[in-house]
Amino acid sequence: MNCVPDRIEAYIDDELDAGERLALERHLATCAECSSTHTRLLEQKIAIKAAAPYYAAPPELRESIRTALQRAAVAESRPAAQAAFWRPLAIAASLLLVVSIGWNVRSLATARPPSNFVESLLDDHIRSLLAGHLVDVPSSDQHTVKPWFAGKLEFSPDVKNLDAEGFPLVGGRIEYIAGTRVAALVYRHRLHVINVFTWPAESSQAGPAQVSQHGYHVLHWTSGAMTYWAVSDVAMADLELLRKLYLDSSAQ
Repeated sequence: MNCVPDRIEAYIDDELDAGERLALERHLATCAECSSTHTRLLEQKIAIKAAAPYYAAPPELRESIRTALQRAAVAESRPAAQAAFWRPLAIAASLLLVVSIGWNVRSLATARPPSNFVESLLDDHIRSLLAGHLVDVPSSDQHTVKPWFAGKLEFSPDVKNLDAEGFPLVGGRIEYIAGTRVAALVYRHRLHVINVFTWPAESSQAGPAQVSQHGYHVLHWTSGAMTYWAVSDVAMADLELLRKLYLDSSAQ
């Protein structure tokens, strides 16, 4: 496959079909230049999403729309010549109503994960593999990884040592998911990498328990006050085992 930068943008925006996506992923794994372009564009997308301002419609806008619509209704009962005068105002009021609804929808969108939330998890997982940025703190010792997050996050992630169960700890790093700073705990299972993204649980961040997409699996669970999203290309049964080990360890 030849280097095609515009296909990388389409890949990030999830505009490729399954075959094209797989072909590009294979190309990214072998082409350093395209891998660098992919990382740069993805980080740019994440930074824009995190920094983009959102504004709620002011209360005065609702009142002005209501007044304009009332005037338009009165105009409907007047002679045609007078109604023609008010018709542009009614159209303008309708447009203002659409804008107001759009603002409200945007405000609601900030209160819950976007529809492409799973895509964001998959993109972060793949980027960590391609960009050589798998961990910020490389260590198999949970007592080294856990303190590293102190002062960098507003919470303390629960780091498990599962080496004896076949899931050795590799380390950890900080990621941004849907504009939220989260902990990424990295494990290996045989030759596979597993990213376990974790942050304080909120009802608005609930999601499907299992998702399989583009050859990768995502498993979600909550334990105590924390939510977890494990992402990898291992079999779903292996992720289920990891979840069971996490829950059993937390219960002890």
